Amino acid sequence: MMPIEMLSHLKVMESYAFVAPVLFILVHVLRPLLFVPVLLLCITGGVIFGLLAGTVYSIIGLMISSSLFYLIIHTLPALQKRFKKLEERLLGKQLSLNTFQLVLLRMLPFIHFHMLSFCIYKKSVSFHSYLRTTLFTIIPVAIFYTTLGKTIQEVSLYYAIPLIIVILILAYFVRQKKAIIKWNHFFSKEVA
Repeated sequence: MMPIEMLSHLKVMESYAFVAPVLFILVHVLRPLLFVPVLLLCITGGVIFGLLAGTVYSIIGLMISSSLFYLIIHTLPALQKRFKKLEERLLGKQLSLNTFQLVLLRMLPFIHFHMLSFCIYKKSVSFHSYLRTTLFTIIPVAIFYTTLGKTIQEVSLYYAIPLIIVILILAYFVRQKKAIIKWNHFFSKEVA
């Protein structure tokens, strides 16, 4: 092969090195429209880019996606109402998740990513606080699933199922505990 041909092949490879991360981040941004699970993309990032780069690209993509979600939900009250109904149906009317619970629930593959983004949206007082909480909840997910992608050949189902059970148990124990007493029951004359 001639040196000029080698240089042209090297330039083509360098251009792909720039395009691949941009396309990966773009897929993260378009993920809700494509119905691709977050964990699948993070695992793919670990397989393609390795642990460090895959984690960084996943965090960037998820942050952009979450920012767009905030802007969309903030400008469309009808969508906000739909998410509120969905939240009430899935989590109950009185349940308010704390940040640690949100981190744990984001780790579970079958929990809707933007449903949890809506929970963060509701408890945030500003866009800045939303981004801070979102980043805090995204980093563990990106690290965990990218690491899983990097070591996918070594992980068996026997380790994955107990891990999911442990995360569910942790989410249960760190929940906010509230006692709700109805007005009529509190002021009733009957003593229990």
